[in-house]
Amino acid sequence: MKNNLLFFKVVPRQAIWGGNRVKKYFGYDVPDTTGQVWAFSAQTDGETICQNGSFKGLGLKELWKEYPELFQSKNKNFPYIISLVAPVDNLSVQVHPTDTVAKKLGYENGKNEAWVLLKTESKTSLIYGSKIPIPDLLKKIKNQDFNDVFNSQDTKKGDFFYIPAGTIHGLGKGNIAYEIQQSTDLTFRVYDYERREKDGRARQLDIPDAIESIKNSNPQNNTTLNFVHPKAKDLINNDNVSVHEYINNESFVITSITVKGKVELSKQGYWLTTVSEGSGKLNGTKIQFADNFIVPAITDKVILEGNFTLMITSEKRTIVEGS
Repeated sequence: MKNNLLFFKVVPRQAIWGGNRVKKYFGYDVPDTTGQVWAFSAQTDGETICQNGSFKGLGLKELWKEYPELFQSKNKNFPYIISLVAPVDNLSVQVHPTDTVAKKLGYENGKNEAWVLLKTESKTSLIYGSKIPIPDLLKKIKNQDFNDVFNSQDTKKGDFFYIPAGTIHGLGKGNIAYEIQQSTDLTFRVYDYERREKDGRARQLDIPDAIESIKNSNPQNNTTLNFVHPKAKDLINNDNVSVHEYINNESFVITSITVKGKVELSKQGYWLTTVSEGSGKLNGTKIQFADNFIVPAITDKVILEGNFTLMITSEKRTIVEGS
């Protein structure tokens, strides 16, 4: 068990802004209305299932509770939803709840989120923040006046965005994103480009809850033109391997590892791993583009062989520095 990788099957999530880009880019067998897939989730309406080994057929929620040695976490419940998002139209402009707002609604915690852009088209962008001061923004949202309100940020492959709870945001069409979010599946829609449901009804907006979330968020996260676009920290960078840490905070640690050849690393904690480019081997097991697997916490060393990039979410620094 120590060196076994636990592979998971993605769960498709259909959306009004979905299409066939998830299928075409990642090669998953999903409907042509899919906007994203959940790679790792313990949500009741979209739990991911282990596909191999002695845990085959078990859901992530059960694995987390029944086999804590695999994760060695202090969290009672699985803390994340990891998604691969490939929209053919703009996502709604939205905010996620702060802890305060989420608990008022009966949830355990709010939701911080992050994106790493895996691919972009020639002219792509996303919404992040507002063009106007927060008091003015709240008035505009309350009146559903969305003219010249939201910031638009041009995007390119490799961009990273951290999205604290209460931050206005919306992924634009043409971006393909590795998305990390805390496990509360709760989103408040602010603006939806006047789209309608299949039955002709206007799509629901969640204005009161969105306003409350913005009010309760850290003001520093919501200043005008505040793009949270930090530079990755290089933990290792040589001819055979580069390890970039995008963020390391109380919500999550997000890392990419790019391998060219063969390398051995000392690791920490469990890895929620997606192969975002290429193919090779990890501890002798073949891995390829679009695979999603867990490297258990009880595995303390990894031998990486091939030419590939891994996107990893974890609760602590992915590797032992200097390994």
